[in-house]
Amino acid sequence: MTRVCRECDEPTPEPIPVALEHVGSTAGRVVYLCPPCRQTLGLVPLYEHPEGTDGSVRYEEENST
Repeated sequence: MTRVCRECDEPTPEPIPVALEHVGSTAGRVVYLCPPCRQTLGLVPLYEHPEGTDGSVRYEEENST
C-alpha cells in the first residue's frame, strides 16, 4: 500500500511505521516514513519498539567502536 512520507511528503510504496501520533481524545494515527528518510533520521520502526511502549518516536542507538 502506498503512503505519503511524513518527512519528505513523497508517496512511497514501502512505508515504514515509526510512531503513533496521539491526537487529543481521538485514537490517533500511525506515522509513516519512506526508507531513506527513516534511515537519515535514525528512527526505529514501530514493529521493533519494545513491548508495552506508547508508540513514541525512538531513535536508533549509535554503536561506539
